[in-house]
Amino acid sequence: MDPQLKAGDAVRAPFAGVPIAVIDPADIGAVAAAALLRDDQRGRVLRVTGPEPLRPADRLRILAGVLGRDLRLDAQPDDEARAEMLQNMPEKYVDAFFDFYVAGSLDESVVTTTVRDVTGRPPRTFEQWAAAHAASFAWHRGSRSC
Repeated sequence: MDPQLKAGDAVRAPFAGVPIAVIDPADIGAVAAAALLRDDQRGRVLRVTGPEPLRPADRLRILAGVLGRDLRLDAQPDDEARAEMLQNMPEKYVDAFFDFYVAGSLDESVVTTTVRDVTGRPPRTFEQWAAAHAASFAWHRGSRSC
């Protein structure tokens, strides 16, 4: 459980303006299994994405709808995000994140058809993922304890 969701309805997140075509981990697993088991996938580089690019506020709005909560995004300034990230990971990784998302050297908003091409079904949406994992957030319905 995200401690921020447990504490209240405001979620502080970096890179608020960056859209990402987030992928359901189950879709990654389905594509990986096909890549390992099927000869037609051997040796291919498979870039998997979700079905649509979403900014952090979009994902939070979807999660709020699933959970029936009035969640709101508090965009974290870059300097604060950098300082917080440096507490948890090596500087070269933090620099990479800022190169990707602030300098724009990586565009993860591009949607691919890989999940559909490999599995025969569309990738799951963030809303489907959130609904499937709503029980993980069940503490919000009663007391705020897990």
